[in-house]
This record gives sequence, structure tokens and C-alpha cells, in this order.
Amino acid sequence: MRVPLEWLREMIDVEETPEELAELLTGVGLEVDAVERVAPEAGGVVAGRVLAVEPHPDAARLWVCRVDAGSRAGTVTIVTGAPNVRAGMAVAVALPGAVLPGGVRVEARDLRGVTSTGMICSLHELGLGDQPADREGIADLEEVLPGDVPAPGTDLAGLLGWGEPVLVLSLTPNLAAHCQSILGVARELAAVTGRPLRVPGGGKTAGAGEASGPAAPGPAGDGSGPGGPSAGDAASRVRVVIEEPEGCALYVARVLEDVRPGGSPLWLRRRLVAAGMRPIDRIVDVTNYVMLELGQPLHAFDLDAVREHTVVVRAAREGERLVTLDGRERRLAAGDLVIADPERALGLAGVMGGENSEISASTRAVLLESAWFDPRRVRVTARRHGLRTEAALRFEKGVDPAGVRAAADRAMELLAAVGAGRPVAGGAEAVAREFQPRRLPWRPERIRQWLGAELDDDTIAGLLARLGFSVDRGAGTVTVPSFRTDIEGEVDLAEEVGRLYGYNRIPAVLPPGRPAGDEVSPLLRLTWRVREFLAEAGLQEVVSWAFTRPEVWDALRLPPDHPWRRAIPLLHPLTEEHSLLRTTLLPGLLDVLAFNARRQQSGALVYDVSAVFRPGELPLRELPEEPVMIGLAGYGVVGPLHWAEGPLPVDFFTLKGVVEELLARLGIPGDRCRWERAAEPWLHPGRAARLWVGDTEVGWLGELHPDVAEAWDAGSRVVAAELDLRALAAHARLVPSYRPVPRFPAVRRDIAVLAPEGLPAAAIEERIRAEAGELLEDVRLFDLYRGDPVPPGQVSLAFALTYRAADRTLTDEEVDALHARVRDALASMGLTPRS
Repeated sequence: MRVPLEWLREMIDVEETPEELAELLTGVGLEVDAVERVAPEAGGVVAGRVLAVEPHPDAARLWVCRVDAGSRAGTVTIVTGAPNVRAGMAVAVALPGAVLPGGVRVEARDLRGVTSTGMICSLHELGLGDQPADREGIADLEEVLPGDVPAPGTDLAGLLGWGEPVLVLSLTPNLAAHCQSILGVARELAAVTGRPLRVPGGGKTAGAGEASGPAAPGPAGDGSGPGGPSAGDAASRVRVVIEEPEGCALYVARVLEDVRPGGSPLWLRRRLVAAGMRPIDRIVDVTNYVMLELGQPLHAFDLDAVREHTVVVRAAREGERLVTLDGRERRLAAGDLVIADPERALGLAGVMGGENSEISASTRAVLLESAWFDPRRVRVTARRHGLRTEAALRFEKGVDPAGVRAAADRAMELLAAVGAGRPVAGGAEAVAREFQPRRLPWRPERIRQWLGAELDDDTIAGLLARLGFSVDRGAGTVTVPSFRTDIEGEVDLAEEVGRLYGYNRIPAVLPPGRPAGDEVSPLLRLTWRVREFLAEAGLQEVVSWAFTRPEVWDALRLPPDHPWRRAIPLLHPLTEEHSLLRTTLLPGLLDVLAFNARRQQSGALVYDVSAVFRPGELPLRELPEEPVMIGLAGYGVVGPLHWAEGPLPVDFFTLKGVVEELLARLGIPGDRCRWERAAEPWLHPGRAARLWVGDTEVGWLGELHPDVAEAWDAGSRVVAAELDLRALAAHARLVPSYRPVPRFPAVRRDIAVLAPEGLPAAAIEERIRAEAGELLEDVRLFDLYRGDPVPPGQVSLAFALTYRAADRTLTDEEVDALHARVRDALASMGLTPRS
């Protein structure tokens, strides 16, 4: 939020420098990100008066003007193409050497044979508007400065607001509710300094030490001239009906007739620009001005476009359509809160108006809206339609219900002041429910306990009073001001006292009591262990998008009923590439590999440990499951981890080895794990496996199908795996168990067999363990061979068997007998021993 100091000074005396003020406000929680200046580079523009205008002798659309620039430059010749230039016009003149907002430098230049000594500026060039009328013609100072035109030669930097300091605030959620306005910031400054607060326009809202302040700069109507209220009563011309009392508690309507379109005066433009908003026209500018000044959003309707002059606040009908002011047709949902007339919707309440009732050049009467809308309803509607307007941001935080009428009155006062039309006396209102002040218990001892500071009761009550709270010690209550919609409990009172007293004044003392225990969940601790091991194993961690795109399912060759296809679509995706919540980590990992392959990287081996999103049904009726998955993927050749090692090819067995070592690190015994042949559509036939731990399937591993690898263009031999972390957690033992160092030696024997290609090595290993019994300490496949002299359709598998007894040294006879049983058992499986 941007706070121009000139505007702030209108409400409270500011004695500090901008930098000192920034430090003061930051100390009470209103963090000031920066102190900026309006157009700090601009200068060299003076007031002038056009003495004569003649056609350019060599250009049909140019005019040669003689301009009185006062004592700064005397009478100068300036060539312009502005269609509205005329003799006697008061203008802003940029002399040679002048710099305009944005850094544009003005120099004398030859235009078709005539030297132009400077430039007559438009409002756009002065940084005060970008509407077509602001760009096409030069600024008429008598229009934007009625009755206060400076003499020729007067430097206009001060009048244009150039160089004025602006505080850029970064509001935290707890302060955004009441500080999203100049008045809110002034209240905070008044509480800190104890200086009196002047409320704009003389309106009175809840708060301590507030006095009525001056009206905004510019001429104000006195009730008898063109700016004064007209005869009649707005209540007799407009009717308001609230059909949705839960969404709208209070609706105030005011009427402006004899509307005169046109641009806003200079003071109004200058303040809007300094606050970060674009001037548009008198009526819209006033509504924006009041929103920035008081924090209450307003909206103006063309009264003649409101059928029967009746405003209805209701819920939208399912499928109802509305074209909003941004030109987009929106399909409304039943939960949307809308402003309507008896026949149609006119706008999204608290978010954005509709084109069917917007102000135009033909508007003759305006209906001004000021209302209190339910924050939750506004937030839901705004997010459903992807609209983040300034009005919605304020309504979402909660506006001051006591300020609704004051804002409407202030707007009518300013509309009359800028000559936008004639206010109709009175107004139409509808009240669905009255706002009762929130009262909290007065228990200063609790505030002292929470803060850890010994403040007496008078000090606490005084600090709360400076912030607008009313303390009734007799009744034992604290009444919360209406503009503090963020205050809900006693602990909030302690926070208010603490920030105004000064957190830096509270002694730093450790609270008594025992330290909190370790609250890290077992699953999170397991996640850390997995990441730590994979990094040690030489894999690179990546963090892929949590979103994916519909095209990946076909690229992965998934059948129509595959559960991965049941992905949650985003309501408002940033791009089609990120339109679905992912159900697997695989597409994101393949995107990373493809990114590296396109940049001529010889290989990569990466991992990602993240959640996926798997709904029970679509459309969503309950929150989806969010299992954490371990995703691994790689291709090509990766560099050695040590100078004595060679490059490592990334293939099926490399990834399988990483997974098996990971299981060992997690304390999952190898004899509880088994691999089974898999037939997943995205994996290569015959190079795919599923991993089981006990009776639980925990994941898959394999080489990608060639069509899938080609779809990602990530190389010809891409391998990947995905494991369910929660399934592994049920079997993991992160705390190692003690096993005594063996006292007796082990005996190793190898055995090699010829096995059919289709027989899993795990089945052979399982038979070996069953026959060898408890004396078999370990069995490991250490060689696989195909080719001559192994017959076609068979493969040679060699296993290393380690025998050991815990209470004695095994004899050769014992080992030979066990080994013979194993050989016989393998032969009974139809396997041919080779050793």
C-alpha cells in the first residue's frame, strides 16, 4: 500500500522526516518497505499562457504557438499537434532541458522547418492520466486548477506533486483490515504519538482523539449552487432490497443527478497517482479516492440502467451470466453474491460491477453504492472468478460497518466539489442486521502474563484507549472499535498493548517450564533419511511442479481407466501446462531429464520426494489423498563420485541397486523384499518390476517404453522408479538394532545354474534360503550371463552363499551337506547346475 505524506498530513500533524516516520510506523507493526518520491527525476516544467496559434506552414496537422513562459524563458515558439490548443489557454510548458515523469528529456528541435523551443504537455505526459482524452490534447490548467491558475513562469513541480514522499507499506494480515486506508495509517500514527486525528469531511467514526478534518482541496458546494444538493429525496427515487441477509448486512444508496462527465481536477489526479491508481473520470476517481482515504469500497451505477430503480442484493442463479467491467462474460454460480435489479444481475457484490450498468458519456444520473458485504462470500466469489480487485481485497479483510454511511456522505461531498453532478438529498438504505460492538473481558493480569512485562492497569488501559478501545473497569469489559474487525480474543488485546508499548522495551526472559519435546513426525524423519541417502548415493535432488498437463497421460500410454488419469483440474490454471494436480511424480521427473538432454548433457540421475494428489472421486466431494512418493529417474552416463572410479552407466540395474541400498538404509531386511515382473504400459516389456515388502506393494521400477522415451525426447534408455514412502514407513526401522560382532568365521560357497529367461532370480533366491535354513547368513546374485555356450532362452545366474553359525565354527562336512541340499533343491526346480 502506498501512503502519500501530503495526504497523511491532512489528517494528522507529521513532525518527523519521511525516514523517521517509516521507522516509527515499522516499530508498531506497519512495516515500511521503502520511502519513494513521486517522479523524482522530473522537473523544468513551468506555467505558461498561449498568446497566439497559427497553422504550421508545412504541416497540415501541426500548430505553431507563441507561449508566454514568464521570466524563466520569456515568449517561446512551440510546435504542437494537439487539437485543443487555442489562444489564451493556460498550459504546462516543458522548457528545453526539462525531464518528464518516466525520464523523457525535452530539447529544442526542428519540426518541418520551425524550431520548437520546448513542449506543451498533456496530462499523460505530466504523469496524471492515461485515458484517451489525457493523451490526445494538452492540459488546460484552467480546467484542472479552477480559480487557482499560476502565473506564467511558475515552476509546476510542487503543484504536480513531483518529489513528494510516499511510504510503501507491506501490511501483515492482522493489520491489513484497518490500515488499508490513509485514515487507518493516520489512526496508528495518532496512537503512537498522541497527536489529534482529523477525520476527513467532518465525518465521525469510532476512535479516540478524533476531530473533524478539512474537506479535500478544491471548491465545495454550499447547497445552493451547482454543487449543492437538489430538491427531493433519494429514498423516493431508489428502492433497496436485501434478499441475502447473510451476505449483506447494510446497503446504502445515494443518488447524483445532472451528471457532468469530464476529467478530475489536479489535486485529485495527483493524489490518486501518488497512491498508485490511474485517474479515469470524475465519478470513478472519487469512488477510488474515498476507498483509499477511508477504506470503504464504493461503486457507481448508471441509475437509468437499473430497472425500476430497484437494487436487489441476492444470490446468483446457477448458470446466470454477467459481463463484468473487464469485458469478460462470466458464468455465475449459486453461491455468488450479486447486485441486481428485478430482472438481471448488475455486478458481483464487493468484487466488480457489470458492463450493463457502467457509467458512460450518456449517463445523466448515478446511483452510488456503499455497503457491508460478508468477507467470506466476497472472498469465495472473487477466487471463483479469478478477480483480485482493490475492493475485494478490502471486503475480504472486513470493512468498518460504522463507516459505510460516512463513506457515502464523503463521496457525495466530493462529487459535488469536483462538479460531477448534483447530489439528491437523503438516501435509500436497507439494514439486514445491526452490528453489536464486540466486548472482551478486562483481565489485565492475563495481558501481563502473555507479554512478560510488568505493566500496571492504568498503563494497559491507556494504551488500549489510544488505539480506540473503550475500557470499562467496573463492568470488566473492553469494547472493540468497529474498525478493528481483526480483534477476536483477549490475546489480540495483549498484542495491541505490546506493539504500542514497544516490543523492544519488553525484557528478554526465557519463559519458565520444560522445553518442548521433539515434535518431528516419524514420516518427516523418514523423508529426511531418504533425501540424505539419495544425495550420498550421487543423485541430484529436483523439485518439480505439483501440476501437470492432460497430454502426459497419452504420452505415458495409459489406458482410459487408469487411476493416474483421475487428476484434479485447477479452477484457474496459469497455463494449460499446469492445469492438473499431479497424481504421479513421473512426468515432472521426465521433464527434468528432457530439459537436460536438450542441452547436450551426457546423463543425469535425479530424485524428488514430494506429495501427489489422488482424489477418491471427481468432482471433489472431500479432500484428496496426498501420499508422499519417492521418484527416481535417469539416463545416459553420470560422472564418477571419486577420481579412481569410472563413469557410471544409468540402467535398470543401477537404479535397482540404489533402491535396494535405500531399503537397507531404512532398516528393511533384504529377505522381506522381493521383485516381481511387471507389465506397466509406460515401461519396457521385460525390463519392468514391482517391489513388494512383505505383503505390501510399495512401488515400481523399470526402463521406459521406447514410445514414452521418444515422447519426452529424453534419450533411448531412460529408467525410472516410484516408491510409496508411507508404505515403506510401515516396515522401516530407523533406529538400528545391536547385533554382536560374529565370533566365528563364515564360509562362502558359490553356485551357478542355468535358468529359463522367464524365471525371476528372486524365486531362486527364495528357494535357496528355504533349503539352507538358519545357517545361511546371506545370499547374493553376483553374475548374470547370456550367450555362448548358454543355450538360447536360458540365462546363467551365479549366487554367493555365506554360511555361519553363531556358536561354533562350521566344518567342511556341515557346509558340504547344506550346499548339496541347495543344489538338489535347485535341480528339482528344473535348473541345471553349472558348478
